[in-house]
Amino acid sequence: MAVVSASCSNSAVTKKLSSSDSLVITFNMLNSDSIIKTVSTTENTAINKVVDFIDAKPTEEFKCGYDGNLIFFSKGQVLLPVVFKYKDANCRHFLFESEGKVMSTKMNNEAADFLESLEQGKIFY
Repeated sequence: MAVVSASCSNSAVTKKLSSSDSLVITFNMLNSDSIIKTVSTTENTAINKVVDFIDAKPTEEFKCGYDGNLIFFSKGQVLLPVVFKYKDANCRHFLFESEGKVMSTKMNNEAADFLESLEQGKIFY
């Protein structure tokens, strides 16, 4: 029953983010909240790709720190902030709030590779 509920929440997130017109990704210094790099885009292809990454299978809420943030905007207003961890293969996930509940979804290898390439300055969608 919990999995069905969580899947619906992910769909709600996808619907919420469907109106996103820009995305800012921040990357943190290792084991810190200090931002070392920021990437932003208004490209629908890139935004939709990241939304698809987030709309994944629910996973446990890991307690292993975060590598950065995804901040989705629509007309200058924040739609949804999402924190992520991708550098630790055993702890890859996205964390966000949906419908008043904290949600954590599993990050796949493609999403981790995508974020790593952005952090390294390789911009491709």
